[in-house]
Amino acid sequence: MLNEILEGLRNMLGHIATATNERLQLKDAALRAISYALDETYLYYRDIEHGHLPNRDKEAALVKYWSAAAIGLRHFDQNLASICDNKAEYWVNPENYNNADIERLGIELHGMRKAYRQMLKPDNRTFGRR
Repeated sequence: MLNEILEGLRNMLGHIATATNERLQLKDAALRAISYALDETYLYYRDIEHGHLPNRDKEAALVKYWSAAAIGLRHFDQNLASICDNKAEYWVNPENYNNADIERLGIELHGMRKAYRQMLKPDNRTFGRR
């Protein structure tokens, strides 16, 4: 009887460890997606500042990057996922947005990078809450 209880506990702990590992992998994938979207957006703005013309193909790619970030984040931080989705929508037609719109939607890059860096911290308590 005791052996059966111990075996049951071992099996349960194995499932918990597997679930925890899967959750960490999902978190890492979500962080990679937002990091990539942030980096590509900063690089695009850098190119614009150095005299490159706006590029519709690059902007279309940014739509996809920000959408991918929103999908992964929805499991961990629905607010930030929504902001990423709004950023994707922004890149569909960025000329339709003014500074007030960007601020109201919370899609300014500095604030998004700050939220991303907060999630990188090991003591982050926001990840895991839905």
